[in-house]
Parts: sequence; C-alpha cells; structure tokens
Amino acid sequence: MARARRVDVAERPELLLKEGSLQDRFLHSRAKVQVYGGGFGNGKTTAAVIKALQLADQYPGSVGLISRSTYPKLNDTIRKEFQKWCPPTWIVSFAVGQNGDNICHLKNGTTIYFRYIAQQGTKTESSSSNLLSATFDWVIVDQVEDPEITHKDFLDLFGRLRGRARYVGDDATMPVTGPRWMMLTCNPTGNWVYTKLVRPLAQYKTTGIITDDLICMRDVDRKPVLYDDKPQLLIEVIEGSTYELRHVHEAEGGDFIQTLETMYQGQQRDRFLLGKWVAYEGLVYPQYDASVHLLQEGNIHSLFDGYIETHYQPNWIEAYDYGQAQASCYILAFVTPESHVIICDGFYKKEMPLDEQIAGIRRIRKEWMFEADEMHKIQADPSIFGRKTISKRTVGRTVADMFKEDNILMKRGNNDVNNGIVKVGSYLNINHTLLHPIKRVAGSPRLFINAKLDWWTDEVAGYFWQQSTSGERIDKPIDRNDHAMDTTKYLLGDMPDIGRYQIAAEQRVPSWMMWQENDKAKHNSKAHRYG
Repeated sequence: MARARRVDVAERPELLLKEGSLQDRFLHSRAKVQVYGGGFGNGKTTAAVIKALQLADQYPGSVGLISRSTYPKLNDTIRKEFQKWCPPTWIVSFAVGQNGDNICHLKNGTTIYFRYIAQQGTKTESSSSNLLSATFDWVIVDQVEDPEITHKDFLDLFGRLRGRARYVGDDATMPVTGPRWMMLTCNPTGNWVYTKLVRPLAQYKTTGIITDDLICMRDVDRKPVLYDDKPQLLIEVIEGSTYELRHVHEAEGGDFIQTLETMYQGQQRDRFLLGKWVAYEGLVYPQYDASVHLLQEGNIHSLFDGYIETHYQPNWIEAYDYGQAQASCYILAFVTPESHVIICDGFYKKEMPLDEQIAGIRRIRKEWMFEADEMHKIQADPSIFGRKTISKRTVGRTVADMFKEDNILMKRGNNDVNNGIVKVGSYLNINHTLLHPIKRVAGSPRLFINAKLDWWTDEVAGYFWQQSTSGERIDKPIDRNDHAMDTTKYLLGDMPDIGRYQIAAEQRVPSWMMWQENDKAKHNSKAHRYG
C-alpha cells in the first residue's frame, strides 16, 4: 500500500482555520491582551504568525513586533514559522543572516521587528530595555512563560503600544487605528503569567470577584469601570488541549500525540497534553483549585449570618507566623457544623511593627464579631516563645509575652512540616459525601478561603517541593515565601472542634417562670380535687 503523502499545513490552512477552532477563536479575538495557551502542538505559534500577517496587511504602514525570550529561540521557532507563511511577494527586504537586522519590510509600508526580550549577559530579572525605544502598533510574544521573561517585561512592552496606523478593511469590529494589541502564546505554568493574567480572569468568571490584577477598564483611581454592573474586560484567554488539533497532526502523518501520551503522565500529562493551568509538576498542594476553594466574601458573610440565625455559635480558630524582615502572617477562620474550615480574614505584611500587628488582630476580630475569652489561644509559630527582642525597652521579653500583655494569648503550633502538609492536603481534598456549605450538594473540600486574600492564593500556587541536584523531588518544600502556608499548617495542627447550638436568651424560659408555673399547676390540681 502506498504511503500517504505528508501534508504541509501551510498548503491547507483550512485545517487550522476551520470555524470554531482554537485558531479561529484567537484570530477573532479583539481584546487588548490576547492569551493563547494550552497543550503542546495546539497551533499557538502558527496562529500567532497568521494573525501577525493579517494585521500587517490590514494596517498598512504599521510597526509590529514578533518576539521571544532569547535570540536562538526566536530564530529557531516563530521566525521560521513566519517565513513559512508569509507570501514572498509581500516582502521588500528581510535580512535574516548572521549580520542581518532581523527586520522585515513589506511592500505596503508595514515593518515587522523580530527581537528577543532577555538582554545578553544578564539574568532572568532582565528588562526588555532593548525594545523600549520603539513604538508599536501590535506586539506578539511567543512562549511568554519562558523564565527569561518577567511581568515587568510584559508591562514595559504594553507601554510601547502607541501606534496609530489606520485600518483599511471592512470589518466593523476592528479598531480604527492601531490596533494596539498584545498577543501572547504560552503553555500552562505557575509563574506570573498564571498569577497576573490568567488566574484573575478565571477567578472573575467563576466567582464574579474583581481583583486588582484583573485587566479591565479602570478610572484614574484604578477602580473598575462597570457597565451593567460588569467590568469591561481587556483580556481574553483562548486555550485548549493538544487533542483539539488532532486532525492536523493526523493529516500530517506521524505519531506526535501518541508519543506525548507515551512519555507524559500525571501532572505533566495534565499540563502539556490537556493544557490545564493548575497542573504544575512539584506543587505541594496540586489539589488546590481557585474555582473550588475560594469563596466570595459576601457569600462567607451570608453563610455566617445564616448560622447565627439558627443559634449556631461557630468555633473560631486563629494562627500566626512572626516575621521582621520577612512577612508576618495572621489568619482568622471559623468552623461550620459540618466541620468545614472557612478562612475568612487575615493579614500578610513585611516589616510590620508589633503594635500594628496587635491592632490588626483586634480590628479583624471586631469586624467578624469575634470576642476571645480568657481560654482562647492562637496557634502560633513556636519560635515566638523563645525569640527575644532587641530594643532596650523590651529586653528579656519574648514576642509571645508582648502579645500577652495586650491580652492576645498564643500557644505553640505544631511545627512538624510534613505532618502539617498532610493535614492541609486532606482539608483541600474533595470529600464526595460532604455537602458544600453554600451549594448544599455532595462533593466538597473541608477548607475554603476568602477570595480577597490574594497573598494566600499567590503562595499556594507557588508552593513547590525542593529538588535534588539530579532533579528528583525531595519531601521538603522550598523554604521561601511560605509564611501563609506555615500559618495554615498551624491553623489545622489540631483537629478543629465544631461550634455549638445555643437557645437564644429571648427564647429560653427563665427558671423563676418555671417555678411559678409549677406552683400554679399544684394549686389548680388541689382546686380540682376538692372542687
């Protein structure tokens, strides 16, 4: 049997651009920031090149940027893809040799710069300063999750989108000038791309919460501009698995998908084939899911008020981790009748004076109407019971002593790291028989977090196991930026007790009335007997 000829997708673009496909959705995006993510081989780079060519054609005289983190990656990937798709008749000049300037000049006046973002001889904290002297009409960054690219690079490039080239097509949805778009391709990762771009959008869509990082229209005070009580989003994320382009890989012949299925398993399969953003290799808490574990503060208040109305007195639990140059962290939570733990508030701040921390604890307790009695103690970092302060005024007193002087009592939290991780992980796991505290359907974790506590969600998404020199994971988390995670382990160190139901004072029958009723009953009985 004759072997089928390998199909070149450039000869059959309809394989990529069929209606409703990932590439089609990306090409029709009109957001200021367009993120194309997902699994390996799902057409990200090719779609970015096609969109670049469309913009170059529809905005004659525009200045575009196609970039990647380093020079070799730029030339070996997206520049080759551009040369594959760009019609040669469009090009006036494109010097790509060793001494070339890597600038493509088109006949309609459009200029496309091919540039790398990381500076030569610098580390990953570099800035995209080699691009900051230009003004662009549109920008494409391929594989923006590369470690050489930082959030600052993204912000710097966004600030260069000042072009005013005019649109010449007949699509009413296209901007009249510019278009001043930034288009990013990436694979799922746990770095700033997720925490600053993807997660705020996903969180808004699942919970309705507008965080400070959500890219939307804002006024001069950075408050979201609302239309019909909804923000005007300036970002769109188009994502999908490798399997969404199965028809292309099969048409090309070869065994790309089969090879990936053979090589990848577990979290790597979730990340690189299925394109799941939260499936990061080496996370301490891979079961954490923002759409599952975060609750909007209003829902927490409603839940709490509902318990009070039924005369349930929640058990309050608190935890604390002390830092001077590092962050101090405090968490307040309550326990539901079904033993859910709801982290409702707290603080996380570096170089925070102790009196400010004391005031912060008092303020948070007051806001949640929690009054600690003389028996209540906060599960705390054990080091505060031996840490001596350095000022003359406080010589010989521990941090715990100084809290005690303000009637805030501490007790030693469980400092066994691995035991704490197992405990927190068990609270994050889904229990399929447990009712969700708000939805009241089976299938719920036991730990929920107020979505406003960005510092908690930032830490859990970046809390990884250490690696050995051979790349093997070690049963020890990376000891960096882990204060919220340590505080959570203290919080759940002891099995939290549920609260108790109380009969409201106005519904209880006073003892003197019970005595009077008993006396009246005896009198009536005698009157009936002796008529």
